[in-house]
Amino acid sequence: MLRFPNPGSTMSNFVAVYVAAFERYRGQVVTLDDIVRATVEANLATSSGHMGSEAITRSTRADRSRDPLYNQLKMYAELFRSLGWLRSTTSSALSYTFTLLGEQVVAAGRQWRPLLGETVLGIAYPSHVLDVRGNHDVRPFATILRTMLACNDGLARDEMIVGPLSASSDRSPADMQGIAQSIMKLRESPASAKQALEALQMERGIQVTTLRNYTRWPIAILRDLGWTGKDREPYRKGNKTFEVHRLTPLGKEKAQILEEMADLRIDQVDQLPFAQKRALSRHAHFAMMERAGFDLASVSDQLQRDETARREALTTLGISNGEAILFSPFQALSIKDSSDIFPTPEAAPVGRSVQAVIDGTDIGRGSRDHLFVEPTFVESEAEAEGAEVNALKAELLSFHERHSSLRRAAQAFAESRRRDIQGQFYPLITHLLRLLGFESDYSRAGVNYQRWDACVWLHGFAVPIEIKSPTEELYLSTKAIRQAIENKVILLARGGLKTHRDLSTLIVGYQIPNERGDMSTLIDDVYATCSVPDDHIAPRRSALFMARSVLNEVRDGRSAC
Repeated sequence: MLRFPNPGSTMSNFVAVYVAAFERYRGQVVTLDDIVRATVEANLATSSGHMGSEAITRSTRADRSRDPLYNQLKMYAELFRSLGWLRSTTSSALSYTFTLLGEQVVAAGRQWRPLLGETVLGIAYPSHVLDVRGNHDVRPFATILRTMLACNDGLARDEMIVGPLSASSDRSPADMQGIAQSIMKLRESPASAKQALEALQMERGIQVTTLRNYTRWPIAILRDLGWTGKDREPYRKGNKTFEVHRLTPLGKEKAQILEEMADLRIDQVDQLPFAQKRALSRHAHFAMMERAGFDLASVSDQLQRDETARREALTTLGISNGEAILFSPFQALSIKDSSDIFPTPEAAPVGRSVQAVIDGTDIGRGSRDHLFVEPTFVESEAEAEGAEVNALKAELLSFHERHSSLRRAAQAFAESRRRDIQGQFYPLITHLLRLLGFESDYSRAGVNYQRWDACVWLHGFAVPIEIKSPTEELYLSTKAIRQAIENKVILLARGGLKTHRDLSTLIVGYQIPNERGDMSTLIDDVYATCSVPDDHIAPRRSALFMARSVLNEVRDGRSAC
């Protein structure tokens, strides 16, 4: 079975780790310790609950196999290599350089998802980039999507394990048909899937729990790229159902596109004369960049010069000229071929002048700027967030137009949010604060060291916010107070954001309970003991402060947006 490590819970954090390492060590040969340092400096990893240099101190062991941060970043590095963003050097598998493809990921900024999606589909085994255990001739993520398409648009986790991730080959229509048929047999009854998984466990000598852990990263990829969502599928016998990861419209479109592409593998490309291999590799790479939203104007002349050799390569491989090609050279070629086809400056050891290396002034090979293409996105994530804030502003104004007073408008607005879940309520609070003129943001899901749900900044100092959506608890409770105090204690003790002891820690909920004796007493006790002000805001009552305040601002044209 193909084994994917699982270093983190979200793709935004995954990409942020790479960006932090790239920006810290661009142009240099890096080790795992360097990547650990860059990740910790960017507040993207902790050890024993601590951040910064203390995290590295607490993690470091003489026996590196017992070093938590080292081994976590080793998993990141393995995945970065699989994606073609990072490349091992010829001298050591544990020293790395950043690739042109990785640089393009950084250049994409907040619009990294399309390029991540392309590089995920670019993973294929075997390759010259990464050795894997077992006999696999598979493009795993493309095969997962195509198998979903053939299996009522979805796969269960265990079906991924015994199907695409354990397949020996996906090269022929018969191979793909065999994978799909094996999956459909598992849907006879719950016992069918259980028996297949147990058989795989016996064959590979791997516990079922471990087999399932290998699917965490692939499932997170499919989810965070918007290709799949959770659904239920019935067994053919009985009334029971099971959970599947179902293709979304975006995922189904991607799977259908894959069905029409020419899937090139490294054994085919390696048989080509070098001139044809170079032309075809450059074409495949830049076609992938174009699909991910990058402008190819800067490389159009080079691609035109490659055209004759590219056509010759396609003829050799029996591929028609109009067929789209699925092949990612940075994820398949040898180090030598990759360097010859996409020449880049030599990477310097840590300590040498990075800019000199990038400029090519001390090695004589020139920069790779002529190979770099710019992203051409219409709207950045920041702009999308701004659009959300403006949409909230328009919503508040519409409530004001429909009601006779600010109080009634605010009350109606609060009532409209009564069924908000976390994913709706948390951004709402930060957007309201932004409309009031305060910088505010909510924490990334799955980032354990960001205990607080959101923060608001006052004159450059962070104030943590504990948020309770109405579907979590309709009325604020003493539990929220305890969690708000924990937020402040963790922030003061472990750092991560600039704050001050005398600043409040906030609680934002939907409604304050009618009997506030326990809450008030606890707040007084906390302040008397720790001198930490603990303030609460509840939108149903205090939105008659918060929403009214925002309505006043937007009505009079004074809002920050």
